[in-house]
This record gives sequence, structure tokens and C-alpha cells, in this order.
Amino acid sequence: MQRRTVLASVFGALAAMAIGQTAMADDWPSRPIQVIVPFGAGGDTDFNARALAKYLEPELGVSLPVINVTGAGGTVAARQVMGAKADGQTVLFFHTTFLTSQALGITDLTLDDYEVTGIVAQEDGNVIVVPADSPYQTMEELMAASTANPGEIDLTANTGAMTYLVGTQLNNAGAAFNFVDVGGASGRLTAVLGGNVDVSFNPVGQVKPYVDSGDLRVLATISNERTTSLPDVPTLTDLGYDITFRAEFFYLFPKGTPQDRIDIFSSAIQNVIANSGGYADEIQKAYSQKPYYLGREESREHLDAVLERMKQVKF
Repeated sequence: MQRRTVLASVFGALAAMAIGQTAMADDWPSRPIQVIVPFGAGGDTDFNARALAKYLEPELGVSLPVINVTGAGGTVAARQVMGAKADGQTVLFFHTTFLTSQALGITDLTLDDYEVTGIVAQEDGNVIVVPADSPYQTMEELMAASTANPGEIDLTANTGAMTYLVGTQLNNAGAAFNFVDVGGASGRLTAVLGGNVDVSFNPVGQVKPYVDSGDLRVLATISNERTTSLPDVPTLTDLGYDITFRAEFFYLFPKGTPQDRIDIFSSAIQNVIANSGGYADEIQKAYSQKPYYLGREESREHLDAVLERMKQVKF
């Protein structure tokens, strides 16, 4: 009889623990979710992370503080999140540069080290810009000048990032640019506006106001199609170069994060992207973006294909 009483007590305690754990899972999230951004404030990655966080907060019922952790082309932030507790309280907001670092061999981190939620935003396109007083009126003139003057034309190219990938492809196509690492998109914009570099890669939405004001000139877009905001600007493909890139943004949770929590997070994202007019207006105004979402499995297949294309580049 005493043995039965003890067993009943043990099973009762275990049942209570299970109920408590279920309640905890059902209550998630109950405290702030940290969003780690691997680049500095003011760029397109930071903007997209903060824009989504703003509209996700009422969906999830908690705040989503955005924390900028810079260094090593995003690797410092990526390792921080990989080592975080897999409880859904920490998430990395990155973009396709994550794959560039892997293709370059400067990191051993892969998507398999995380839980991918899906692609949640897509830029309108990155463009190649020069100061308005630059002697280069077209991309053809710039390429020819670079070839004729090896190493004398400075091009912004972040180590391990998309800009380095595209710059390498341009040099492989016959140019001879000197790469200058000035940081993320905001640093690149400051550098080209200040005349500290000759050429820069920047998101079209970021430079459009300076193009309209006459401070910058756009020579080409890197996307596989012309941007909606600058339809007259040719793509590199239009000009005969097999070079395309479009930054796509996604969240990465630490490996082992409970699937039900990822599902709750993903559902909130989908609702914002599909139904929030305020969000749509904000990303259109700031970066000429349109709401975009790709599910978890489709995202993984797409990103794996992008990585394979990157690996074909000769660095």
C-alpha cells in the first residue's frame, strides 16, 4: 500500500511537470525575443530587422529588441546566436551574405547549424554607384578604366560579403578594382558620398534619394532584372556579364529550438507580411521593397541553390 502511494506521488509529480512544461510552451513568448543583426545600424539589414520587429511586437505580445553585433562579415553574430540557448528567445536576422562567407571558406558555419524560419524579405536590388562628379558615365567606361589602370579605382567590398563576391566576379570579367572594406551599407554610402571611394555597391532604395538629388549616379544593377524604381538602369546581365545577386533576408534560430515556437514566430511573420499595410508602406518608402515571404522548405532549397552558384566563383 505504501509502495502504491509513493508511486502515485511520483507519477503525480511527473504529470504536474508535464502539464507545467506544456503550459510554458503554450505561453511562449512571455518575454522579449532578442533579434541579433550582424551589421551596424543604418543599413538595409538593420532596417529590415527593425521594421519587422516593430510589426511583430503586437502579433507576439512581446518586444523584439534589435541588437547590432558586428565583426568578421557577420560571423561574430552568427556564432553568438549558434551558442545561445535554444529556447526561442534569441534569433539571428541575416541575409544571403551568410552563404557568401561559407562559399569563401572563411567560416565553417552552415544553415545546418540553425533552424531556418524562411525568407522574410527581399531587396529591390543592389546597384553600382559613383559620385555625380565621377568621370565614368557608364558601366562600360568604368570597366575599361579599371582595366587600363589596375588597382587604381577603389571599389567598396566587405570582406566575406556579397560586395566582395560581386567585386571578384567583376575582376574575373576583366576589371582590376582595388577593394576597400568600409563596413556595411551605411558605411559604403558615407564613403561614396564623401568621395572616399570611387565606386560603391548599395541597395537601390538607400541611394535613390541621392540619385534624385544629383549627388550620385547609378551605372548598373546587380539583380537579375531591372529595378522598379530605376527601370532605365541596365543590369550587369544586360551588359553581357553573367553576374547577378539579390539580398534575401531570413531568421535563424539556434539548433534545437522547439518547432512549436518556430511555428508561432513564422505565423506571426506571415501575418505581418500578408496583411500589414503599414509594413508594406514602410519598406516601399525606405528601400523600394515589396512584401515577400518564402516558406521554410522552399527557402532552404532556394538558399542551397544560391550557395552552389556562389561556389562556382573563382576567388
